[in-house]
Amino acid sequence: MSSTLDAANPNAQNDPAAVESEKAKIVQFTQPNTTYMVEPLGTNKGICRIEPNGQKTCIKFLALEAKQMFTLMQDQGFFCTMSLDPKETALECKRV
Repeated sequence: MSSTLDAANPNAQNDPAAVESEKAKIVQFTQPNTTYMVEPLGTNKGICRIEPNGQKTCIKFLALEAKQMFTLMQDQGFFCTMSLDPKETALECKRV
């Protein structure tokens, strides 16, 4: 089971304030020594934290583009890679 915190503004993609707000939420959401799955494309854009018990805690983002999300994770010290499964589009990010 996973819990999801949704971004509220569907028109946020063109709003610089919404972009900055989402960046701040994601920075608060991330924790050290935790693995994240980032889905930067499509209508289900979001980031999920894999909890120690295997559950996922997720937040969605609407304003951030894939490149901005990837850069944000790198700026926080995460190394992100594509899955070995070619059907999977999520990035797996671990802090290095």
